[in-house]
Amino acid sequence: MEKETSTSKDRLIAKFMEIIELIKKEYNVNIWLVEILGKRWSYIAGEREDSLLPPERIQLNERFGVVSNNWERIPPEERENIISSLKKIIETYG
Repeated sequence: MEKETSTSKDRLIAKFMEIIELIKKEYNVNIWLVEILGKRWSYIAGEREDSLLPPERIQLNERFGVVSNNWERIPPEERENIISSLKKIIETYG
């Protein structure tokens, strides 16, 4: 398996942060990027929120996912567009 360079991970995080800043401004929703390690979803980047309810997790591929406590604030069609964009970022930089 090819070892991941810190530059590729840095680019992934930078691109991801660009998208989530736009989402935060438009919908007031925080999203964070996680790496999936078996059953564990490990935080990588983004602004996490404390909540009494468990956050909703969306798997982008076998290695990465996104998490948020407020997905319902984003209209369903726009949510699908966001998820699709995040998947493309993962394909390109992940």
